[in-house]
Amino acid sequence: MSSFKKIAAIALVLCVLVSAFAACALTPAGKLVGSWRDSTGITGYEFKKDNLCTITYANFSLPIIGTINGNFDGAYSVEKRDDGNNYVTIKYTLYSKTFEECYMFTVDGDTLTLVSVDSGESKTLMAYKPAESTVAQTQGATVAP
Repeated sequence: MSSFKKIAAIALVLCVLVSAFAACALTPAGKLVGSWRDSTGITGYEFKKDNLCTITYANFSLPIIGTINGNFDGAYSVEKRDDGNNYVTIKYTLYSKTFEECYMFTVDGDTLTLVSVDSGESKTLMAYKPAESTVAQTQGATVAP
C-alpha cells in the first residue's frame, strides 16, 4: 500500500506541474513568447519570458558578404483591455531616440497577427525556429526562412 501512495503522490505532483505550465502558455503573454518572422524571414520579433524582446529588421545572406543581421533590443508589456482584445506595447531605443509601438494581437497556432493601434496596419508573422535557418543556409539558400 505504501508503494501505491508513492505512485499516487508522484502522479499528483506531475499533474500539478503540467497544469501550471499549460496555464502559462494559455495566457496572452504566454502565447506571444517565442520568435516570429514575416513571410520573407527578414523582419520579426522575439518575445522573451522576462518581458524583453529583440526586433529584427534585416536578416539575410548575400553571396560573398555573408549574413546581414540587424537586431536591436527592447521591452514589451501585454494587457487585455476592456474591449476584450489583447494588446502588446513594444518600447525600444534606436540611435538615441525612444520608440513605443502598440499593437492589438492574436495568436492562432503558428501565426501571430499584429494590428497597429495608430495606423491600423496589419502584420502577419509566422513562428520561427532558428535551427531551420542554419539548415537552409548550408543548402545554398540566400534568405533565412
